[in-house]
Amino acid sequence: MAYTVIDLINKAIVIAKKRYEMYKNIGEIMEQDFRVTLAANILVKSVAKNIAYYEKLKLELEKDDEVIDFATYDKISFLFNKFLQRFESPEIKNVKEFLEFSVDFEKKIVAFYIDIQGRLVKKQEDTDRKAYKILSAIIEEKQNHIKNLQMFIKN
Repeated sequence: MAYTVIDLINKAIVIAKKRYEMYKNIGEIMEQDFRVTLAANILVKSVAKNIAYYEKLKLELEKDDEVIDFATYDKISFLFNKFLQRFESPEIKNVKEFLEFSVDFEKKIVAFYIDIQGRLVKKQEDTDRKAYKILSAIIEEKQNHIKNLQMFIKN
C-alpha cells in the first residue's frame, strides 16, 4: 500500500478532532466562567473550520498519486502516535490561563507539523512536492491562529 499526502491530511484531521473535543470539554467543565466557555467555543468553531478545510483538501487531492516512502511514513506515524499522548485537559482557573494554554498547545502542534515537514525532505526537489506545500499552508494557517490568540491575550 502506497502512502500519499491524503494520509498526512487524515492524521491532521485526527489531531484537529482531538483538539475539538479537548476545547469542547474545557468549555463544559468551566461553564461557571462565562469567559472561558466563550473562548473555548470560539476555539471549537475555529477547529471545526480547520477540519472542513482539511476535508476540502482531501477532495482536491483524490487523484493525487504522489507517494510518500514507507520508511518516512512509518516514522511520521510513530511520531503522530506519540504526539496524540499529549492531549490532556489542563486545570484551568481563568480565561487568561486557558488562552495561554491554548497558545502553548497550538505552538506544539506547529512544531510537530514542522518536524513532519522536515522529514519529508530528502533532497532539494522535495520542497516542490505537494505534501511539503500542503504542510507549509497548514503551518502558516496555524501560525496566524497563534498570532490572533496572542493578540487576544494582550487585549
